[in-house]
Amino acid sequence: MGNLPVCDRLKIVSELISTRKELRQSLEFQKKILQIQQEIDDTSTKGAKGNCGCRLEISRLQEDSLKTKQPITHFIDSSIFDSDMLVFASKKVVRAFEEWKPDGGLRNLLNSVESGRIDLPRIVDAILKEDVISIKNFAAELGTQPTLLFYVISILIQPCLEEIARKVNVSFSDRWWQPFCPVCGRTPTVARIRNRKRYLVCTFCGAEYLSDYFVCVHCGNKDPYTLKYLVPKEQSEFQIDFCNKCKHYLKVIDETKLKESIPKGLEDLLTLNLDLIAKDAGLVRD
Repeated sequence: MGNLPVCDRLKIVSELISTRKELRQSLEFQKKILQIQQEIDDTSTKGAKGNCGCRLEISRLQEDSLKTKQPITHFIDSSIFDSDMLVFASKKVVRAFEEWKPDGGLRNLLNSVESGRIDLPRIVDAILKEDVISIKNFAAELGTQPTLLFYVISILIQPCLEEIARKVNVSFSDRWWQPFCPVCGRTPTVARIRNRKRYLVCTFCGAEYLSDYFVCVHCGNKDPYTLKYLVPKEQSEFQIDFCNKCKHYLKVIDETKLKESIPKGLEDLLTLNLDLIAKDAGLVRD
């Protein structure tokens, strides 16, 4: 369970920059983000105040999660994170974004971070609890876009949540049977087919969990007559599962047909061509 360690992903992305020219811009930016996350990952606590795997009593969290059908992040809060590390890393992340795509929203966010006007613990809590209204309110106060604020803060807490995902046991993941991630609650964008089973993949924390083949992870539709798929030309190892009711889609990787492996944690980035195909077909991602 869990994505590859940050150091391994950083090495792979660095190598891909010279071979995947069509993804070079995205890979260069991803490399900068991974370098920042490497600093968090190297703290041994993954940005938390202690070992985020042992300290949080994973077994208890799994029991609470299964009992309530709520993801693990609903049972933790920002107090587990090192606030100094959050502030230090947030400045670097926003600057990386500003260099990549400079605009007014980013400048406002950077000014808020550097002046200390941003309330990182409260924003982290909103993201852990998936409190969309609070995230929108925080973004309005800071003069930035909610999606941008969500993404920036998510980068800071990702190493710790990846560590939690590595520590959950297989029986927990196999008993989950919900469309959203059992660790962080996010809707999956990718699935892997292995041993004739479909595993949904959280490309954020890296959790993998069993799923019914015939269910839309976005709207819950289970009608097989309205659940369709596309197979890209000359790429039979991939398919795009989509729902005719809500028009959302899921990128699927058939591991039995892969010509070369796709590393854990890089599935979404290395299948961007499928997003373009889905867009041309009138499908929506979010």
